[in-house]
Amino acid sequence: MEKFEKSVLFICADQWRFDCFSFLNHPYALTPNLDQLAKQSVIFKSHFAGIVPCGPSRTTMLTGLYPFIHRSVYNGAPLDKRFTNIAKEVRKLNYNPRLYGYTDTSWDPRYLDPKDKKNFTYESPMEGFDDGCVLPGGKPEPWANHLNQNGFEINKAEDLYKGRKPKDDQAYIYEPYYIPTEFSDTAFLADKVVNDLKKVKDPFFMHVSFLKPHPPFHVADPWFSKFNPDNIKLSKNDISLKELSKKHPLLEELCKKFLLKENFSEINYDLLKDQDIKNIMSVYFAMCAEVDFNIGKILNALKETGQEENTMIIFTSDHGEMLNENNLWGKLGWWDSSYRIPLFIYLPQNNPKEINHLTESVDVAPTILEWLGGDIPIDWNGQSLMHNINHKYKKSPNKEYVVFDYDFRESTSFVKDKKLAPEQCNLSVIRNNKWKYVHFPSLPCLLFDLEKDPEEINDLSDLREFQDIKHELVSKLLSHRMIHQERQLSNTKLSSSGVNTNSGPFSRKME
Repeated sequence: MEKFEKSVLFICADQWRFDCFSFLNHPYALTPNLDQLAKQSVIFKSHFAGIVPCGPSRTTMLTGLYPFIHRSVYNGAPLDKRFTNIAKEVRKLNYNPRLYGYTDTSWDPRYLDPKDKKNFTYESPMEGFDDGCVLPGGKPEPWANHLNQNGFEINKAEDLYKGRKPKDDQAYIYEPYYIPTEFSDTAFLADKVVNDLKKVKDPFFMHVSFLKPHPPFHVADPWFSKFNPDNIKLSKNDISLKELSKKHPLLEELCKKFLLKENFSEINYDLLKDQDIKNIMSVYFAMCAEVDFNIGKILNALKETGQEENTMIIFTSDHGEMLNENNLWGKLGWWDSSYRIPLFIYLPQNNPKEINHLTESVDVAPTILEWLGGDIPIDWNGQSLMHNINHKYKKSPNKEYVVFDYDFRESTSFVKDKKLAPEQCNLSVIRNNKWKYVHFPSLPCLLFDLEKDPEEINDLSDLREFQDIKHELVSKLLSHRMIHQERQLSNTKLSSSGVNTNSGPFSRKME
């Protein structure tokens, strides 16, 4: 098979908000390297993850499948071995895809020896990737070994990502992290990539996955000191957690993380004052800055070795971060800040531009494959974005809406208290530029006007004047599910003339 003279550098930063860039005029972001990449790239400004948290979102991005198809819907839910992924597909094109960081993949236990260590973690690398430097968050042994070789004393690798627990009278420990930035996990991983880029001679596929700015919220100098929390102006949260918890049964459960002390770890949420919130936010922006700096090292190496001229560069995230919006932190629920994510795609000799229409993380893998000249698997749900990048590629229709899911069996006590079965603990969202509808199998639905209510607080689903809107969105959501059912074999027919397959376009619609 022909070996294509093209390379792919696929970078993912964990929990990076869609708006946290200097070029987007964010008041506190410090991202000169990603700003420069953005100036040369196609920027997808309304891009959404398919699900949270990390494992499911990465599965969605790397398999090109919606969560209701792949069903690895929470950290620890195995990914059925029958599904392919971007690593397996580029292998068909004679690439040896290398992973630097992690994919948080839970392997199918039906094909493993019972004693296989992959049965005891959700942090395995996705099948198909070679080990460039696998660095799982739960037990980052390569980083721990590196630290020990450089004079640190790390007895247990798993301790490196434990958040610093504040004292009972303290909300958050605001001080620089003790491991210097030149020895951070971000620097360690970036240096591995840089060293390999300098050695590589053939076209390559590298997937680089940084943990930061995912918690724990700590960072070393100089990044820690570059951000003065006193300069941060907090947005007004018009609703308290106690008020929020009364608005929906799921919100009552989700707010327990921030209301009950037994759920606290790195932050004592009940003690948070404005200054503490500013401190945490400043550290988040500092973590982004550290990641940006190290991405800069990788991009410089790519340029210095002359490989930038034939490399597709992708920057994205797996999901967002609430960052105190509605007094919430992390990724959860149905809010845009949890699901909206950045996506930059750089191609050599291609004109930069901004794309404002809606796109989804399932579209990334098909985009890579089309550029490499591979065949996109017929059952993938995503559609290539190459026509947005270069007009020479066949145009696909723009999406009028995006969809995403959230399985909350692990983040609530519904199952433990026997109020809901595990299969009932999920929601599906359909979102267009104005409306967001949230559907539950067993809890009340929700409807939000995103233009008038960007905080997504005021549920309109029971108001008579919005019933037509709700019914229209329910219908579109059901139609979307029906159209995007798995079609690997359903479009194949066995007959006296043999095996025949007839599939529609990747949009699954006749235009």
